Amino acid sequence: MTLIEVIMAVMILSGVLIGLSNFTRRFQHLTNNHEALATASELATARLEAVELHRTYSTLVSTFNGTTETSATSTANPSMSGYPGYTRTTSAVAVDSAYAARYVTVTVNVEHAATGTSISKSVVIAAF
Repeated sequence: MTLIEVIMAVMILSGVLIGLSNFTRRFQHLTNNHEALATASELATARLEAVELHRTYSTLVSTFNGTTETSATSTANPSMSGYPGYTRTTSAVAVDSAYAARYVTVTVNVEHAATGTSISKSVVIAAF
């Protein structure tokens, strides 16, 4: 082999290794965001289930609208004590239309500060 062939082989190998390291870094970043999104989804779903279990329909909006919870919130329902960095915000809006029956739309938004990920889930609860 000549010196030129060796230099070309080293350059090609270097390009492949740089590409592989960039892929590994991006893969790790996406994996971390995916874990944060999965946890945020679980926290939102747990909150919606707690809202659905609330027995007094007439107090849904006054009880849940505008509530914000973090891991430091001792009254979080359900508890967020094992999830530092997450913020859960709940909004409840009553809709009373002349053309439709009365219902409440509950939306839960969960954000993770470190990764910048956010997820939002909603449920509609009709009067019973």
